[in-house]
Amino acid sequence: MLLRFSLWLLLGTLLTACQPDLDSGPLLDFVGGSRYTAYTRIINTPADTLTYKIFAATTKAQNADTADAPNLTNMRIEVTYNPRLNPVDYTGLSISDHYDRGDTLVVFNRSMKRKTFAFQNTFSTRSTPGYETWKFTSTDDQNQTSTASFRITVRPNNNDSTLAYHRYTVGLQAPRTFTSRSYIALLPGLTFPRYIGSQTDSPRVPYSDVYGLIDLVYLPGADNSAVLASPSSVPALSTLWPTDSTTRRTTRLRTTTLNASTFAATASPADLTTAYNSATTPASTRTEILVKGRVYAFRTQDAKFGLIYVENLITTPIPAAKLQVHITK
Repeated sequence: MLLRFSLWLLLGTLLTACQPDLDSGPLLDFVGGSRYTAYTRIINTPADTLTYKIFAATTKAQNADTADAPNLTNMRIEVTYNPRLNPVDYTGLSISDHYDRGDTLVVFNRSMKRKTFAFQNTFSTRSTPGYETWKFTSTDDQNQTSTASFRITVRPNNNDSTLAYHRYTVGLQAPRTFTSRSYIALLPGLTFPRYIGSQTDSPRVPYSDVYGLIDLVYLPGADNSAVLASPSSVPALSTLWPTDSTTRRTTRLRTTTLNASTFAATASPADLTTAYNSATTPASTRTEILVKGRVYAFRTQDAKFGLIYVENLITTPIPAAKLQVHITK
């Protein structure tokens, strides 16, 4: 009996020694459920739409001991793309350089002073094969941190990575809610939410480094109409947006006479360049009001040529444009 008691005492001591200090950092966890991404997963659709919800709190605040609970001071969200963010151009490429390095973006970095914090975001996954790792870091006023992460691997059921141009389908939303995906980076095929351009920790100090990627902005109009415009042509976006040409990019747009069939037939960089040069309207920094079935040619600030086919215009619950994009790598 004494031996058995001693073994239980030893086991209890070991368990106590291995028990983490619950007050060592904020509680940080994903909200589960069928609509939320809270774990590592594999998907087969490029530029798919997923949603996550993250919750942070000090342990004491969770236990209703709010008087002594430290405050949360920061939430930071980063995403790393491997291989790198943009699609592969195999011409003259060092394969090892492309695959050995990932591209990391800070997509959210908020200072705060509160006991708990919840944040929900809907995002589009990468439009090229590879994986993206989302990392979340919460910090409290005792300089303690907690981290959480998940990985999304994209394995398309096609051979698009061998094409000489990049193609994908994506939805772009009217900026009616805080997290509406209203901005698009055309080459990687990523959409970004409205909060990227509307919230900062201090005046004129953007907390995100994705400004330099954004090529087009969804501008809503009357009767749920929409226009695509370059950030450089929309001074009313926010005074917090960087104003220099490297971060407030200029994309030239032209209307074409192409239709769904001729758009689908563009199969080379030469075809995309020709479509832009032979378009019917002068180059502008914004489109006309978008029309379902119409094709618009563009030239990005990095001299990437491409076409946008307006597959559909959705009016409810949030007005959105479903776009097919072809762009030179």
